[in-house]
Amino acid sequence: MIITCPDCSKKYSVKTEAIGPKGRTVRCKSCGNSWHQDPPGVKKPEPAPVTEHDIPPPFNQEGALGADFNADQMGGGPVDPGFEDADKIPDPPPIPEQLIRNNPKPAPKKKKGIVGWIVFLLLIAGIGAGGYFAKDILINLWPPIAKVYDMVGFDVPHVGDGLDIRELPPTREDEDGVDVLVVRAEIVNIVEEPVALPYLLIELLDPLDRVVQRKKMPLIYDETKVQAGAEMPMEQQMLPAGETIKVETKIRRPNPTATRLQVTFLDPREAMEP
Repeated sequence: MIITCPDCSKKYSVKTEAIGPKGRTVRCKSCGNSWHQDPPGVKKPEPAPVTEHDIPPPFNQEGALGADFNADQMGGGPVDPGFEDADKIPDPPPIPEQLIRNNPKPAPKKKKGIVGWIVFLLLIAGIGAGGYFAKDILINLWPPIAKVYDMVGFDVPHVGDGLDIRELPPTREDEDGVDVLVVRAEIVNIVEEPVALPYLLIELLDPLDRVVQRKKMPLIYDETKVQAGAEMPMEQQMLPAGETIKVETKIRRPNPTATRLQVTFLDPREAMEP
């Protein structure tokens, strides 16, 4: 099965029995994020609906529960002692005109600042809308930006979507005195439409999950369409719905510190990177 890190979208191929029927906590070796991975087919329970019994009763004026505020509590009660004749208090004398002249009126607020903020917000909104509607174009031009879209919650395509990696046990061989690690796997199209085949990235990791050796290889469905002497990245091929291809590759002189093997998909445009 394929699991995906919810933080950096790194994909990993793991055996279903390694997750177990109750799931387990896993850690992304790329970004260090840990999460609980459920086994395939497990659905999270929906939250229980809120009922009238879940809503707490209102507070009264004394802070006790069980009473609503009403007109008597909010005003209209008896007047405090000493204020019965408040309406008979004479108005204060007018302010002398000399003081009014020496106290100039405040300058009216400028509207330029408000207009500037409106223009700024409209500009930000325009950039955001353009980035959303052009996300597929931007991802095709620069694949790493897909991680940014994934972080903000946008649905973005991932390398190998619709494909499943089924790893087979690796074997060790001796070729003319050279230690060789033979890696085998099956790539299955699990959707009902053809899927573009990416590259395969094979990594050997040490006990601290550090990559000590790696190999990149293209996935080929039709050998007749492969041009002799073609350099990476090769032209992508399509794997028809329900089809499976078997992959076998050899790693000569595997690093002696390696303790486990990791097989993931790789974008063909990243295959040229060292």
